[in-house]
Amino acid sequence: MTVLEISDPLAMADLSAFTSLAHRADSDGAMRLQVVADVLAASVAPLYPHGIGDSTPLVLGMRMLRLRSSELDGFDEAVPLSNLIDRFAREENGTSLPVPPNSVLVSWTGIAPPRSGWRARDTISVGRLHETAAAGVEEISTGAPEGSGGHAVKALRSRVWSREMTGALGTDLPGGLAFAATALRFIPAQGRDDDAELDVMESAGWLRLVTPGGHLLTRTRR
Repeated sequence: MTVLEISDPLAMADLSAFTSLAHRADSDGAMRLQVVADVLAASVAPLYPHGIGDSTPLVLGMRMLRLRSSELDGFDEAVPLSNLIDRFAREENGTSLPVPPNSVLVSWTGIAPPRSGWRARDTISVGRLHETAAAGVEEISTGAPEGSGGHAVKALRSRVWSREMTGALGTDLPGGLAFAATALRFIPAQGRDDDAELDVMESAGWLRLVTPGGHLLTRTRR
């Protein structure tokens, strides 16, 4: 069994909280665990298209943390969030995280954002993200009342989160970035630092929103 040795208890608690929030956003979701040297990149996809014709934007949320050594350099697996939560619940593990053996294959794990070449493109405020997320959640809750079919709800979510919001310099960003920023708690609570501007970076057909809690990535629309 592969065991990730997290650098310290604080980092372990942070990864546990990130996993729980991602599971709340998508109970059937997965987390991709990639190790480069002694850095663990943990990625989730709160939103992604399910098949041809689905306009839901791909939105990845990524946290990076240190491991105690680089012996697992090159490790790359995707595992169910629900199984990871079970691992965190075992206090006897301390800062050791046994990776669940049942890896999964989901479409977004085969898509790799660039690691380099990022350049500044735009900014967007924390307040704008909160406003977009709140409006989207309200539209979905009122537009898909109790009893709505699963297909209708998915179609509405796709329409809402693919709708574009605009950065300070006019860059079009999918509203799904706002959903992910709030669902994963990558930004401060509403009313705190709403005027703060967050950087939007671009590289090779991808956009990256740099937040206090981690990185949110999506593909540009050509």
